[in-house]
Amino acid sequence: MSGKLVKYMMDESYSSVPSHVKKALKDALTDIIACTIAGTKTNVFEIASKFSNRQWGAGASSILMTSNKLSASGAAFVNATSANALDMDDGHRLVKGHPGAIVFPAVLAAAEEYNISGEEFLTSLLIAYEVGIRAGILAHHLRPEYHCTGSWGAIGAAAGVCRVIGLSEAEMNHALGIAEYQSTYSPMMRCIEKPSMLKDGIGWGSMTGISAAYLAKEGFTGIPSLFEMEEACAYLQEFGQVYRTEELYYKPYACCRWAQPGIEALRELIEKYHLSKAYVEKIAIYTFAESASLSRSYPKNTEEAQYNLTFPVAAYLYAGEVGPDQVLNELENPEILKIMDKIEVYESEECNQEFPKKALSRMEIKDYEGNLYASRIHQAKGDYDYPLTSKEKRQKFTRLVVPTLGAERCDELFECIQTVENLKTIRQLSELIKLGGIKHERTPN
Repeated sequence: MSGKLVKYMMDESYSSVPSHVKKALKDALTDIIACTIAGTKTNVFEIASKFSNRQWGAGASSILMTSNKLSASGAAFVNATSANALDMDDGHRLVKGHPGAIVFPAVLAAAEEYNISGEEFLTSLLIAYEVGIRAGILAHHLRPEYHCTGSWGAIGAAAGVCRVIGLSEAEMNHALGIAEYQSTYSPMMRCIEKPSMLKDGIGWGSMTGISAAYLAKEGFTGIPSLFEMEEACAYLQEFGQVYRTEELYYKPYACCRWAQPGIEALRELIEKYHLSKAYVEKIAIYTFAESASLSRSYPKNTEEAQYNLTFPVAAYLYAGEVGPDQVLNELENPEILKIMDKIEVYESEECNQEFPKKALSRMEIKDYEGNLYASRIHQAKGDYDYPLTSKEKRQKFTRLVVPTLGAERCDELFECIQTVENLKTIRQLSELIKLGGIKHERTPN
């Protein structure tokens, strides 16, 4: 069965896919670059950078928003950590995770080292997304426990890197098996119960994926991957015919996807009834079990704020947004904490029935005069069947990039991404993203 997958990995070409697939891939690239840039403002990025500077040697692969270049594996680890640092990166409903944050840093790091063109970079990135998403669907089907993005995303990262570095058919098969076997087979709910910088295992997953391909090139052998299993047959038939990159969702808020339908319900009530925080006495959120399992405690750090249900809802009622500023700088805002105390959470069987195909919630608000306001059931915005508009996607890009790069450079970067297939070398793209960054000095080993 692996022959069908390897044939796809060898034959795929960005130039030959339909225009709507090209647009979907560029939307994904635009979004993940913006998320990675914004993530460089976080503490976890600083820690990952310091660690990588000490542990990985210098190379040709960029650490975005710095002037540092490391070996490909080290760069993939740091950039992937940054890409998911604010939990605003893309996702796919059926994998309950974030493919872009793993596959983009790995493919970019290898692409810089091998100095490939913009078009070949896009081809490799598309392969990484398509293989990674299907690996995630299969992993959730085959494994009884909910495991993090790193457990399947590494396979997608390996697939994209295989194309970049030109592995043979046999080497590709080994790379996929190495990535699966050495990936972060981590129990996701434990990190949701106790949020930490581990999050979805994305940094390590990206590093594992790119390392798997490089190991295979050296002759390292791996097991047959999950694409060899009988359950993979239907997904193997899809390659080159169905592009699941078009099914990605894009997050408007810096928090777990499971909290976002509650924010949409709140937004409806604010806009419909002109409610403000001064009039709200009680808030009731009706949601699915996984959403209800999110923390409701006052967050002590940004990871706890992101894996929280009541903090982002309270932050939206207070500020009208849930972005980097809220989850980085407003954790101790007494007004937000006061609103959190007014929120009650209830599990809804109606919402349970739709998960994970849809993340749904509804809300009721009681004001100080005893009036009750009820929302309809809301889906998390940004899903492919409830998408952000092109304008909203561009606004998100601007919101995340301008504070770091400035308005002029932001526009230049956006335009470069839209025509990235014309670049003679992908290094032209990474050069744009390093400008304005802070140089991190290497620490001798």
